Amino acid sequence: MNNKPLVSISFFSSLLLAAGLAQAQQQSSVTVYGLIDAALQASNGAAVAPGVSGNLYRLTSGGIQGSRYGFKGSEDLGGGLKAVFDLENQFDVSTGQNKSSALAFSRKADVGVVGDFGRLTLGRHTIISYDVQDELDPVQFANFNPLGNSGDAPVLGFANYQVVNARRDNSVKYSYSGGGLSAGLMYAFGEVAGNSSANSSLGGKLGYAGEGFKVLASVDQVKDAKGAKALGTTLGATYTLGDVTGFVGVVNIKNDFQSAGGFGQSNTVWWLGARYAVLPALALHLGYYDQKQSDTTTAAGLALPTANGKAQTLSFLADYTLSKRSDVYFSLQNSWLKDGMIAAMSPSGSRDQVASALLGIRHKF
Repeated sequence: MNNKPLVSISFFSSLLLAAGLAQAQQQSSVTVYGLIDAALQASNGAAVAPGVSGNLYRLTSGGIQGSRYGFKGSEDLGGGLKAVFDLENQFDVSTGQNKSSALAFSRKADVGVVGDFGRLTLGRHTIISYDVQDELDPVQFANFNPLGNSGDAPVLGFANYQVVNARRDNSVKYSYSGGGLSAGLMYAFGEVAGNSSANSSLGGKLGYAGEGFKVLASVDQVKDAKGAKALGTTLGATYTLGDVTGFVGVVNIKNDFQSAGGFGQSNTVWWLGARYAVLPALALHLGYYDQKQSDTTTAAGLALPTANGKAQTLSFLADYTLSKRSDVYFSLQNSWLKDGMIAAMSPSGSRDQVASALLGIRHKF
């Protein structure tokens, strides 16, 4: 019996199957990514006892950025439309522990679609103001400076820059960028039966970029379970001329949350700074931040003037690139605290000047 036709059919079937698999691989992809950031830190503002502070030397995870890993992917749906997802978790490189014991993906978890219209996703997202401040901060939105609230050194007690929390669960987020224009909207469901506005949040942004400059503005409003509001606004700009980029911005948080010492607490921070590319591999960053906190109360609504005050912070960062994925950095920060201001850098409240230095390495994969 002649089996040649059967062999030919089997051969061509294998080719068609291989071609189909190859096409599927071209249309969809999954990427594992992340970064590991570790630094040696020295600070003179650590709490030793109530009202007492001292020097602290430690290995910190996330001197500039919180160490993380993630999975993201996309699938071509045709017609310029893609299905996308992004899952991202943060961990402490000094111990190997997750930063959150309750969340598998503490930084981000979303799924949605992308097309010419923009990006629309559902899940856990950073708020709009966080995204805008990330672009406007002169010192890489680093954890060690007042705006940097993205990783292992949150500025709790220094200022609720991110309107109580920088991320929102149960949220829908839309973003668009094209022709120099950028825009975004995000809504988070409070998921409280009988009260659709409780624990909900709403944010938006608008920006424009032209020849060497960028202007951005954002607004975020959050409600607690009792309907109290926290409103945050951000406005800023950048301008690049040659190897130098200048930054300027202002944030204001009006916080009526009872549980967060609100009842009208106001926090305003303005900043300016610059980035200078001294060499192709070396960039110097300098930022100055001026903060005023006022109208703070206790949870019972009583005035708490000892939690008010002012702070000025100067942050310096030298970042040297070793390769496409690795860099080393050195940073210095000094904060001057006035009128009883208690900052995360001085949790004991016993110092009016706090200094910190870091020497670290960061690897991205």
